Amino acid sequence: MARVGGDVQPSQLVQSFQDGFGALWLRAHQTLGDVTLTAIFDRVLHYAVERFPIMSSVRVETKGLRCDELREKAAAGVPLADLRPAIHFVLVEFLTVLGNLTADILTPSLHAALCEAAGRQGIDQRQSQAKRPELALKTGEDAKR
Repeated sequence: MARVGGDVQPSQLVQSFQDGFGALWLRAHQTLGDVTLTAIFDRVLHYAVERFPIMSSVRVETKGLRCDELREKAAAGVPLADLRPAIHFVLVEFLTVLGNLTADILTPSLHAALCEAAGRQGIDQRQSQAKRPELALKTGEDAKR
């Protein structure tokens, strides 16, 4: 969550969540398969919705999460203060359940996959900001112009 940054837009946070979760799903799928992962995530999502009703718009498919509705809600004005703890809960709960079920055998590779996805997302966000002049950092040559 820290790698995504504090100044991210709510819809960008949802996209980061979907990308990160997708990386976890792909890595865990190699070992556990569709049926098992879907059952695990259904349980995690059930608990998440009880605590964070905003997560009711998240859907699980055989390839991972669908967050289209959540992204739309985020773009419509759901505060980051509501999204961050919900997303954090889902990721931590999913990692915890997978760790418990596999005696933490998958945990290091799942954390690596999540870190890699967060790193890619950070690069994408920096590239996006660089394309927007009001957000781009002024380098030596830029400052001279």
